[in-house]
Amino acid sequence: MKEKKTIGLVVVLLLLVGVYIYYSQRIEKAAKPTGAAVDVARIDPDFELKSKVRKAIRKFMQDNGAAPRSFDKLQGKYLDAKTYKQALKRNVQYTYAGNKSYRFSLPSKRGPIKVATGPGTQPQPGATTSGSASGAPSSKLATTETGWKYDPTGKPDPFKSFILATAIQEETAPKVVRRQLTPLQKMPLSEIEAGLKAIIWGQLGSKALVEDATGKGYVVQEGTYVGQHDGIVKKIYQDRIIVEEYRRDPGKGRLEPNEVVLKLKKVESEQ
Repeated sequence: MKEKKTIGLVVVLLLLVGVYIYYSQRIEKAAKPTGAAVDVARIDPDFELKSKVRKAIRKFMQDNGAAPRSFDKLQGKYLDAKTYKQALKRNVQYTYAGNKSYRFSLPSKRGPIKVATGPGTQPQPGATTSGSASGAPSSKLATTETGWKYDPTGKPDPFKSFILATAIQEETAPKVVRRQLTPLQKMPLSEIEAGLKAIIWGQLGSKALVEDATGKGYVVQEGTYVGQHDGIVKKIYQDRIIVEEYRRDPGKGRLEPNEVVLKLKKVESEQ
C-alpha cells in the first residue's frame, strides 16, 4: 500500500517538473530579441557629428573651466579639420550662454539652400549663407528651390534664443543698490532746522542733536544724509550746520549742488 502511494507521489512530481520545464523554455524563448540591430544613422543622420561636437565642447570646458565663446575655438585641438568643416557645412548653431552653459544644435536636413548673390560673385564652397568677411549676416535675399524669398534685414535671428539673451543682459547689467531712507531723509530741511536743539564739540568731532515733531531725538554728524533732496551734512560749526543738496537747474537741465545753512536758535536765559 505504501509503495503505491510512493509511486503516485513520484509520478505527480515528475509531471510538475515537466510542466515547469515546458513553460520555462517558452518564457525564455519569448524573452529573446528577435528584431534586427537598430541603425542610429537612419534615425538621426547627424548623430555621429553631434557626438563629436559635444565631446569636443566637454573637453574644452575641462581644460579651460568654461564653455567656448564661439564655435571656432574648437578648431584644431578639439575638432579635426574634417569634422569642423562638416559642422560648418551642416550650418551648426552654437550660442555661448555663460561660463558653464551653452546651446548647440544642427538644423534638420530639408534640402540645400541657395543663396542669391550679386552679379559677378561666386558663393564659397560649403557656405550656406552669404555675408561679409567678419561673418555678419547678409542683407541679400535667400531663396529655396520652391522660390520662397526671405529678407533678414531688420529682423531678429530665429536661431537665437531671446530667453538666453535676456538672461545674459540681466547678468551683465550693473545692479543699482538703493539704500533705505532714514527718518532724517524724510524730513524737509526747514523741519530739521526747527528741531535743531544743540551742537556739541569734542575731541571726536562735532555733533548736533535734532528732534522731530514727536520729540524723538537724532544725532547728526558730518556725512549724515538729511533732507528730501539727498542732502548731506558737510560741516558743523558752533552755531550752524552746512548741508549740501542737489537740485535740478531748469536752465541747465541738470542737477546742481546747493548749500543750505541750518542755524541753531539761541535760547534766551531767564532773568
